[in-house]
Amino acid sequence: MAAADTILALAADLERRDAAAAARLARVLELAEQAERIGVRAAELHAFLDDAPARLADLDRETASARDALRAAEAAVAAARRRADEVARRGSEEACRQAAHELAHAEERAADAGARVERLEADAARLRSSEARARADARLLLGEAADAAASVAGLERVSASGRDVPGDTLGELPGWAARVRAALFVVRGQLEGERERVVREANELGASVLGEPVTGASVALVRRRLEQTLGG
Repeated sequence: MAAADTILALAADLERRDAAAAARLARVLELAEQAERIGVRAAELHAFLDDAPARLADLDRETASARDALRAAEAAVAAARRRADEVARRGSEEACRQAAHELAHAEERAADAGARVERLEADAARLRSSEARARADARLLLGEAADAAASVAGLERVSASGRDVPGDTLGELPGWAARVRAALFVVRGQLEGERERVVREANELGASVLGEPVTGASVALVRRRLEQTLGG
């Protein structure tokens, strides 16, 4: 009975070690995925915010030009309307039709010019709104990176480069994320190797007791089979 208790205690310890390594591995994978996401999002936000001022300046120039064109078109409408009124008083029927046609054409051009101004103003408003959201997202992302860095620093076996702080700007985050992922990749390999050794030990223990190979069985399964066999 003492021998059986010892074997079952060994199996329980192996299962505990396997579960602990599995939990650490899951956390490592979670942090690696988070770092990758942060790095990708930081690159996107950095590119957008870097480009936004020039795009806004272009839109402002286009809008100013469109407003000038609208004022000119509105002046043309006013002139065409005065001519149409004058022709209506003294001109022929053909002249009236021509003046009315010119007025309609001028009004159409003015409507087009007004619609262009509205489109450009809406585009600029959307871009400014997107820029404001991006800056808010950037602040949140920098905070998330700082929290993730603290979590990574709290892990065992992480190299010094993996413990680097992420920095205070978006431009620094992709590099930080790459260093963290590289460091966590090493830790992942170590933990996977540790789990493989524990599984091998459990399989060897099971085979020695059960009298048959149990290669590939999980540690938990080996322990259950041992408990069934030894009456634990």
